[in-house]
Amino acid sequence: MRAEQFSKNILGLHPKIRFAGVIEKSGHLYAGVRREDTTEHLSGRSSEISLAQSAYIIDLRKMFSSELGRLKSVVYIHEKVNFISIPVKDHILVMSTEAEVKPDEITTKVHEYVSSVESELSLYPPANIVNEEKKEMLRNLRESGISEELIAEQLDLDVNTVKMLVQEMK
Repeated sequence: MRAEQFSKNILGLHPKIRFAGVIEKSGHLYAGVRREDTTEHLSGRSSEISLAQSAYIIDLRKMFSSELGRLKSVVYIHEKVNFISIPVKDHILVMSTEAEVKPDEITTKVHEYVSSVESELSLYPPANIVNEEKKEMLRNLRESGISEELIAEQLDLDVNTVKMLVQEMK
């Protein structure tokens, strides 16, 4: 199951989930769906900053896993909405919910759903989400012998996304 369908399925788990999307460790959103009858509270640069912050916080909190156990979620509760971030494989599921929702209710449903579909999840984005300019840069960096890890860092992509794109280019 691709990230787009996964996001739609997450949105369908509860009527008070406003948005569900998948981001890379860099905070880049490449799949997401917003419920039609909701007002967007963050847009443009504010939305990008929020996603980047979520990715950064998840990454920081993971460093305590050996002492505290596996990170299950990070929740921000605001007056208007709740933001929930959940690590899923090498990615992060980001959601917003209506403020009156109990985050534990949502995270429990999401964790159960993720467990039931985890073996069929392929959250890496399709090549068509990377523009031609970035693909050309990837191709040139790859041909120059630079490692996939450094290419990922240079292009602000997840290393597994770079590996998938390299495979598609062959």
